[in-house]
Amino acid sequence: MTTNQHTTPLPTTHRWPEGAIVYQIYPRSIQDSNGDGIGDLPGVISRLDYLQELGVNAIWLSPFYPSPMADFGYDIADYCDVDPMFGTLDDCKRLIHEAEARHIKVMIDLVPNHSSNEHPWFKESRQSRDNPKANWYVWKDPHPDSTPGHPLPPNNWIDVFTGKSAWEWVPERKQFYLHSFHVAQPDLNWSNSEVRAAVKDVMRFWLDMGVDGFRVDAVYWIAKDPFFRNDPVNPAFDPKEDERYKMLTHVNSCGWPAAYAYLSELAHVLHEPAFAQKERFMVTEAYPKDGDAVAAYLAFYEGIDPQVAAPFNFQGLMLRWEAEPWRRFLRVFHHALESLNPLCVPSYAFGNHDKSRMVSRLGEKAARAAALMQLTLPGMVFVYYGEEIGMRDVPIPVDLVQDPEALGDPQGQGRDPERTPMQWTPGHQAGFSTSTETWLPIGPDYKTLNVEAEKDDPRSFYTLYRTLMALRNERESLRYGFVQVLELGHPDLVGYVRSYKDEYHVVLINFSDQPVTCVPGVKLHKFVVSSNPDANLTDGANGTVELLPYEAVLFTQ
Repeated sequence: MTTNQHTTPLPTTHRWPEGAIVYQIYPRSIQDSNGDGIGDLPGVISRLDYLQELGVNAIWLSPFYPSPMADFGYDIADYCDVDPMFGTLDDCKRLIHEAEARHIKVMIDLVPNHSSNEHPWFKESRQSRDNPKANWYVWKDPHPDSTPGHPLPPNNWIDVFTGKSAWEWVPERKQFYLHSFHVAQPDLNWSNSEVRAAVKDVMRFWLDMGVDGFRVDAVYWIAKDPFFRNDPVNPAFDPKEDERYKMLTHVNSCGWPAAYAYLSELAHVLHEPAFAQKERFMVTEAYPKDGDAVAAYLAFYEGIDPQVAAPFNFQGLMLRWEAEPWRRFLRVFHHALESLNPLCVPSYAFGNHDKSRMVSRLGEKAARAAALMQLTLPGMVFVYYGEEIGMRDVPIPVDLVQDPEALGDPQGQGRDPERTPMQWTPGHQAGFSTSTETWLPIGPDYKTLNVEAEKDDPRSFYTLYRTLMALRNERESLRYGFVQVLELGHPDLVGYVRSYKDEYHVVLINFSDQPVTCVPGVKLHKFVVSSNPDANLTDGANGTVELLPYEAVLFTQ
C-alpha cells in the first residue's frame, strides 16, 4: 500500500475550519469573574491565554443572550444583546477582539427554532390573530373533537423535555402554540419568510461584530409536516429506561426536507459581500434520526453549501466503543465525502453540554484512546470544556437539579452532570469562583483532577491533549490529510493513515480490554505518542505492535 498518494487533487489553499480544534465553552461554567457563582464573558476572556497554550484554534460559546433562563439561555428574549448575568455587549466585543489577537476564531450559538415567550415577537404574536407578528409562531386551532371550554391539542406531538403535549393554549387567540422544547420556548414559524429574514438579520448583527461563525441549534425542528399529522407510537419505548420523549417516533413533528432549504438561506448570508473578506462557517446540530447516519449527514452536505457549512458528526457520542462500527463508519463516511465534494469539512464531537462526559461514558483508558482518535481525524474537532483534564459527570442532589429536561428523565438528572464548573485548581471552588456557592456543585474530585495539578504531570489527560493538539497544529497530514482505513484483520482493531503530500501518520486503536498484537501492513518509522502512559513502544516496531487494552497509538514516517 502507498501511504502518501491520493487520487483527489490537493487544494492550493485551506479554510480555517479544515483541521480546526474548536473548544466548546458553556459560559456558566468556565470562569466566574464577579463572585456570583456563575461563569461570564469576562471570565472567558481571562482564560484565553490558557486556551491558546492548550492549542485551541477556535471557541464555540453556548448562548449568552438575554433570557429568563427557563432552558439556561436557549430561551432567548433578545437575539442581539448579552444577558447581564454574563456581562455586556462591550464584553462580547472585547472577547472577540482578544480571541482574534490570539488567533482564536469565535463561533456563537444561533437558536432559530424557538425564542423565549418573553421575546417581543411572541408577546405581540399572542395578542391576536391579525397583528403584524400573528404568523411568526406556530399556531393551530383546537382539535375538532374539542368541546366548549375544553380545547384539545391539535395533534399528539410532545415536547422534548417533559414528553407531554407540545401544545399550549392561549385564551387571547383561542389557539394553541407549539413548543417542541420547554413551554417557555414557542416555536418560530419557519414557513414565514419574514421570520427567516429576521433570523438572517440576527446573523448579520453578529457577523458585523466580528464572529467567525455559528453553531446552529436543533435544526431538525425548523421543518415540520405541513399537515401536522400525528407522530406514530414507538413500539420499542421502555418507560423504565427511556426518556418520555421516546414514546413516539418523531417523523412529523421535525426533520422534514424543508430544513435544508431554510438552512441554505442562512448559509447564503455568509457569502454576502459585507462578510466575504473574512472566512465564515456554520455547523448545524443534527443527530441522525434513523440507522443510516452517513445518509443523514450527507443530506446536509448536499443541501447546504459545503464551502461555508457542515453538520455536526455525533458518532463520537452515539457509536458503541467497538471496532467494527467505527471501522465501517470511517470507511463509508470519508469515502462518501470525498466523492461528493472536496469542499466538505468533516466534524467530530465526542462530548458536549447535552451528553454524558467521555470518561463517565467510556471509562478512563477508552476516553484517552478516544482523545487520540478524535484529534487525529480529519476536519473540525469539537472538544468540550473539561474533557482535556478528564472531567467526569457530577451526580447532582435532587434539590440542586437545574435542568428542565430532568422532568422527562427516568434518572431525574437531566444534563446537569456534564455542565458543572471547570476545575482549575485544588483551591476554593476549584478556582472557578470566589463565591460560597456555585450554580451547580463542583465535582468532588477537584482537589486532584484540575488543570493546575495536571499541567506538569506527564501522565495526565491534560498532557495527552496538549501533546495531540500541538501535533495536529504542526503536522499538515493530521490537519489537512486524507484518511485511509487499514485492513488489520483483527476484530478489535481500527487503523488508519493520514497522508498529505509526502507526510503521513498511522493511527492504531485497540478497542478491547485485552492486549492485542497488531500487524499494520504499513511502515511504522517513528513512534510519536500513545494514549496509555505505560506504553513501551519503540520506533519501527519491527512490523508488529503490541497494543495494551484500550490503547491508541500514533506513528509517523
